[in-house]
Amino acid sequence: MKALQPIVLDVSRLVSICSYVVIVSHKTKAQVKALCNAIEKALLEAGFKAQGQEGFKAGQWILLDYGEVLINILHQPERDFYQLEEIWRKAPEVEF
Repeated sequence: MKALQPIVLDVSRLVSICSYVVIVSHKTKAQVKALCNAIEKALLEAGFKAQGQEGFKAGQWILLDYGEVLINILHQPERDFYQLEEIWRKAPEVEF
């Protein structure tokens, strides 16, 4: 799965609920769901299990909670509308 415009932000100095926010998107809702499944599978194989998941059924904005890391997988129109990067503009981007 190839995510569109992946970005990792260090929010540890801005909030206490997590240290990093990951934002990725895809063109269709089906691709968003497939990307979610691929991320969960890869992280589970690496020994990490999500503490929570929201939004999978709709496929517009899926949130995966891995404790210190929150992963946002968005349908591209939702990403364009909500502009999460702007909300977190004070957070430095992490190179990966």
